[in-house]
Amino acid sequence: MPVEFSEYRCKRKYKSGSHKFPLFRLVLLGLVLLLAYHWGFFSWIVEKMPLPGSMGVSDKPSWKAACEEYSGKAFELDGNLVQCSWFVQDSMGELPNSFLRYVASLRKKSVSALHWVAPATDFSRAHFVLHEDSLSTAYLHIPLADSSLVWVDASTGCRFPGLCPKQPLGWSSLSISEDFDFTGQEALLAMDKLRGVGEAPVYPILSGTVLASGKDSLGYFVEIDHGFNVSSRMFGLFRYERDSISLTPGSWIDSHTLVGRIAPKDSSAVYLTIRRNGHFVRWNEFFAESHPVDSAKISKFKEQIGL
Repeated sequence: MPVEFSEYRCKRKYKSGSHKFPLFRLVLLGLVLLLAYHWGFFSWIVEKMPLPGSMGVSDKPSWKAACEEYSGKAFELDGNLVQCSWFVQDSMGELPNSFLRYVASLRKKSVSALHWVAPATDFSRAHFVLHEDSLSTAYLHIPLADSSLVWVDASTGCRFPGLCPKQPLGWSSLSISEDFDFTGQEALLAMDKLRGVGEAPVYPILSGTVLASGKDSLGYFVEIDHGFNVSSRMFGLFRYERDSISLTPGSWIDSHTLVGRIAPKDSSAVYLTIRRNGHFVRWNEFFAESHPVDSAKISKFKEQIGL
């Protein structure tokens, strides 16, 4: 019986190896996404989308809830800033963090007011804290070059909390720089030479207790214990009888107490030795540690936050 063979035809259609790239469609899709982002469509979706575990929770802003959780009074300010305030009396346990509790402990009256001011979007990261007691003091939370944050006293520019030394000379001064040539002046390896205008007043770098005072070959000197394992010795001072300076060992003096003057010359100097934990510290280094932000950046930061 003859067998007939028919040619097998595959029903699968083979496509051509060449494809057209859908460039127009991709451009059109990108344009649509860009317009949606510009009009805030994605932000609207995120706001409306319920987060896991958020069902049944009040729609009260999280910053306000956090403020009221610690018995604070919440306020909305201009510039997307918000404020949480407390009237502090004997107990400080309701304050939300150790920094606020420390600031509250510095009050000089039985009652003081604390104000935590922060962005509404990041309430835990305050821009500044205002403490109203006998005076109003603001502490700024300023970012450094490495993006870390430091608290700075808005009135003094000092790192807070910590020591706040002041310039010892009432007028201009110039301390030893890093490239100073010590040849023939080896004694200056353990002291700073501060140059200034003749008869300029000289003050302690910090408040403290007088350890010793008197006169040596360089002139008058005074040695002061500032606490916190820091002491200083100022020497080469000149005194006028009219200044009525009394530096009795054991007496307490503050940083506004006149301890002497620069000798009455067109250009003269006094000497300063600072010791911390028994080791000599250069004045420039000691001052820079306590003033991590210069005055220009503090002014710019105040302007940015509207203070």
